[in-house]
Amino acid sequence: MTNTNTKQYNLMIIAGEVSGDHHGATLIEAVREYNKNIHFFGVGGQEMRKKGVDLIHSIDELAVLGVVEIIRHYPKIRKIFYDCVKYAVEKKIDAVILIDYPGFNIRLAKKLKENNIPVIYYISPQIWAWGTHRKKIIAQTVDKMIAFFEFEKKFYSDTALDIDFVGHPLVDSIKTSHDKKHFFEYNLIKPDNPVIGLLPGSRKNEISKLLPIMLNAADIIKKENKDIQFILPLGSSVPHKILLNIFNNSAFKDNIKLIEHQVYDTMAYSDMLMIASGTATLETACLCTPMVIIYKVNFITSLLARLVIKIPYIGLVNIVAGKKVVPEFLQHDATPKKIGKCVSEYIKNKKLLDRQREELKSIKQKLGRSGAVKRAGKIISDFINKL
Repeated sequence: MTNTNTKQYNLMIIAGEVSGDHHGATLIEAVREYNKNIHFFGVGGQEMRKKGVDLIHSIDELAVLGVVEIIRHYPKIRKIFYDCVKYAVEKKIDAVILIDYPGFNIRLAKKLKENNIPVIYYISPQIWAWGTHRKKIIAQTVDKMIAFFEFEKKFYSDTALDIDFVGHPLVDSIKTSHDKKHFFEYNLIKPDNPVIGLLPGSRKNEISKLLPIMLNAADIIKKENKDIQFILPLGSSVPHKILLNIFNNSAFKDNIKLIEHQVYDTMAYSDMLMIASGTATLETACLCTPMVIIYKVNFITSLLARLVIKIPYIGLVNIVAGKKVVPEFLQHDATPKKIGKCVSEYIKNKKLLDRQREELKSIKQKLGRSGAVKRAGKIISDFINKL
């Protein structure tokens, strides 16, 4: 239902990576269902651009991972930061929507607050994992927080932060392209043999570190079970050149089917996945497909992470569950040998697979009901109309 308010609003929206660009695009669409009199400016990618956002900078300039990488790109990141502040002040932006990307956006929220610009934070930053000391700063600088997880609302219950839990958008977004029979036939996959999917993430650094490990683990698994099939989807948000370079230089490439897109099909129809830590683990949980989580960053980033991370797990699926449902292989444990042994045990033992599937069903229920983005759009529209 469109709001009858005819005032024109100028909003800035900031996304720092591919996932944020996607969330930003769907959010813009939802907000415009309630208020069409909004012009968006900001930082994002192609999806947000297609929704009519005038981009000041592209996410390509911000999408770096790890402490060392951030230090290397610091001058560029600093320039983007102050360009955003200057733009918001000079254009007299009505409000700014920050999407996740906490290292950049929490500081930006503080600077915007100093300039009396209202701040909406969409996707609560995961400070409950690594930066509880920032809770007070967020409560003081953010005017409206929109959270995807119910436990995040509880996390801020001892502050005056105005926060709403809307549920997770992926509950609505996960859709397979084909049924299982068509997927197997189209990709020449044998239906009676086990299938393992490889999902090494979407960032350049992730793929560079994780794909070689996954390929070598696949080689070990294949030696134990000749019938196992491996598939590697080439998603639209993945840097194809880097992935293909690693894949084509692998001695094991002839044993893996490289398929175009069909990422959700791979998640849904594999017997098990080797997957990078991130939102993809929750998507996989919604499809109730067993998985192992793999993650590795450079040594310095890992060292600093150990000092600040306050929770026992890194995988979102385990964090939401509140216990280890899915095996995690991190840093020095992320070896082909350890991963290969674990996956082989699961594939051999149907009870292990079934047990994890049952645990994943309960995690899906914790992600809330359908319509998360639409609820967020209504909340933001109502907030803007009160300015």
